[in-house]
Amino acid sequence: MNFIHQFILELLTSFLTVHSTDDLEVDLGHLRERWDWSITAYRSYLSFPVAGNNYTIVCTLAFLAITQGMHLLYNQLATEQLQTLVDMVGPRTFTTAAAVPSLGVITIPIMQILLVSRSPITALSLILVIVVPAIILPLAMLCFARVQMQQSDDSQA
Repeated sequence: MNFIHQFILELLTSFLTVHSTDDLEVDLGHLRERWDWSITAYRSYLSFPVAGNNYTIVCTLAFLAITQGMHLLYNQLATEQLQTLVDMVGPRTFTTAAAVPSLGVITIPIMQILLVSRSPITALSLILVIVVPAIILPLAMLCFARVQMQQSDDSQA
């Protein structure tokens, strides 16, 4: 389970190693950039007119409010305050919370695909086309890297 949890967090955020990072200012800059990008993405989702998409609009607004709240809160923090926050809540909890905006950026278009397509087969096909490069390929590369590491450890032993 730890391997799967780590993989999901690596897909959603580049802030996985926040506890072991020495340069938190760089990491905080990456977070701010990611949140700015997420806010722009959510605003563009709201401009996409789809009939009967009230649920998608509500979800987009909820993710937008979460992202803007995080952006406003963490923009005011100094590096030392961020380190204190990460130490207080724990790096995994902070990483999971920081990944929420990225999760919404992925979820909202999938919801829109489900609403727009009239056929469940078409919707499923489109979702699979989205998922294969985004999840399957990095998972395969991660598994391949782990196998190579184990083989090199076995050869050294």
